[in-house]
Amino acid sequence: MSNSMILISVLLVLAVVVPLIVLNISGKGETKTVIHKTKEYAKEAQLKFDAKESWGNRFIAIDKNRNVLVFSRMVNGEVMIRKIALEKVEKVEVQMETKTVKVNAVKEKLLQKMELAIVCYDQPDNPLVLNFYELGQIYTEDYEQRRAEKWKAIINEAAKNKAMVKKVA
Repeated sequence: MSNSMILISVLLVLAVVVPLIVLNISGKGETKTVIHKTKEYAKEAQLKFDAKESWGNRFIAIDKNRNVLVFSRMVNGEVMIRKIALEKVEKVEVQMETKTVKVNAVKEKLLQKMELAIVCYDQPDNPLVLNFYELGQIYTEDYEQRRAEKWKAIINEAAKNKAMVKKVA
C-alpha cells in the first residue's frame, strides 16, 4: 500500500511540475532570441556593453566608450534593433499613459503604455520612442516605471558627459 501511495504522489508532482517547467522555458524563447540577436549585433559593431537589462521581449544596453545606446525588441516575430548615438541626445523623457478604473469602489490608475522619448538636437520635434510597456502585449507590468527612470538617468548622464567633453575640447 505504501508503494502505491508513493507512486501516486510522484505522478501527481510530475503532472504539476513538468507542465510548469515547459511553460516557463517556452515563454522565454522570445527573450533569448532578442538577447542572442542583440549580442550578435554588438559583436559585429564592436560594442561592449557597460550596462544592460532585458525584460519581456525587450533588451536595452549602453556602451559608454562608443557612446551608443542599443534598444531591441521583438516585433511581429522579428527582432528590431535600434542604435542611438548619445552625442545627438539632448534629453530623455519618460512618457506614461494611464487609465483610471474603478475596482471595488476604489479608483486606481492602470498603466496603458510606458515609453522613453529621446529628443535629439537635430530633430527636436521628432523624438525617438522606445516602448518599455504596452497593456495589449502578453507581458505583464514588471517595474517598468522604475526601469524607465533608471535608463533615463543613465542616458542623460552619458549624453551630458559627452556634451561636456565637446565643450571643453
